[in-house]
Amino acid sequence: MYIELLILIQIEESPKHGYEIKKEIQKDLGYLTDVNNNMLYPALRKFTEEGLVTKRMNEHSGGPTQYIYEITENGRRRITELVNVFTERDAKHQSEFLIRVSLFRYISPDNRLRILTMRMKDLEQLLSDLEERLEPHNIDCYREEVLRLSIFKLKAEQDWIHKLMEKVVREAE
Repeated sequence: MYIELLILIQIEESPKHGYEIKKEIQKDLGYLTDVNNNMLYPALRKFTEEGLVTKRMNEHSGGPTQYIYEITENGRRRITELVNVFTERDAKHQSEFLIRVSLFRYISPDNRLRILTMRMKDLEQLLSDLEERLEPHNIDCYREEVLRLSIFKLKAEQDWIHKLMEKVVREAE
């Protein structure tokens, strides 16, 4: 779902052709996600059919035909809808969560806190499960090291989320 959101947001920022959209997403969030042509162009076709974007031919000489996509008011409304939908299932996926945080400028403070709280709840459960696996001490030392690293990362993410929550509260005041 977040791929569609990222595509629409790129078009909202400024009219772009498909390759520019892909390039900008990769530049901003390439470490979290990959946008390939099999995702991008069907989404653009769907957005055009639904009236979320308009497309016009780029009037340049030489090269293949290129279309420039521009957001419509319906597209802006869809961004608002998509960016605010965040479920418990989404909270379990780190990339879904991190992409949503990167889009917090589109989300109300209350909804930001809801998203952060949902992710925190999921992290608490994951942390509990991993710590439980360490208890019996009947695992080999390398698997134990991997579990310890995972626990360390989860605790670091929890600390980061606490700081984000504080920031959201301060900004809302």
